[in-house]
Amino acid sequence: LAYARFACVALISGVTIYATFLNEGWHQTTNYLPKSKLQQTSIPMTGYRTQLPFTSWSWNLLGLSFAMSGYIAYTAASEGMDPPSPWFLRIALLMYETAAPQTLLVSAVVRYAIWPRVLAGTGDTKDLRHPRTLLWHNANSAIALLEAAFLGGLPVLMSHVAIAPMFGIAYILFSWVMAPYWRPDCGPQFIYFFMDTTLGKGNAIAIMILLMVLMVFYGLFAIASTLLAGSGILAHAFFVFALCALVFRFND
Repeated sequence: LAYARFACVALISGVTIYATFLNEGWHQTTNYLPKSKLQQTSIPMTGYRTQLPFTSWSWNLLGLSFAMSGYIAYTAASEGMDPPSPWFLRIALLMYETAAPQTLLVSAVVRYAIWPRVLAGTGDTKDLRHPRTLLWHNANSAIALLEAAFLGGLPVLMSHVAIAPMFGIAYILFSWVMAPYWRPDCGPQFIYFFMDTTLGKGNAIAIMILLMVLMVFYGLFAIASTLLAGSGILAHAFFVFALCALVFRFND
């Protein structure tokens, strides 16, 4: 169990290191809605900037979660090692409860909102089809579902439901702070069209929809924690396959 989790950490860390230090990155053009008052421009996403999208935030949080849970499993299986402190165990659980539903949210937003918007705008989905990006948008959900169905089956508790939106709220605040700095010569910018504050009520509605979708995915993980506990491997496989089929996207 520990080695399986550490393998996931290696994949996540490898993609992060590759995107930050070894890859040329990309230039992102946000396809704003027609009502937007912002100037559409190209935003360079290279080096550390590749770790600033919400996709990267959730990807790296998932890696940290698996690193902590992998260490817990390793200490449990190793003789002579002291078990982690109760606080470490609590934080590891909260990390997973935060990261798991975010992965499905990222995959779903890419499939049903960002990809169609790019097709309707510039039509250039080259960066979305890059292997690095496909891992961020698809492997993230696969890894979280793998934990829920086939690895340790970490529980997701409804009593902790407030923790997931707090992560999203933190990113919204980060988006507002970063808006003047993506392209100072072109005015405020957002890398996600639905974060555009010039849309007025449209921006608030988009955020509320994202919150509701996130809560649905949190509920799915919470239900799975109970239902999958007493079911066979076919039920586990169906759970993973059904959700992957719902949110994955690889091409136009």
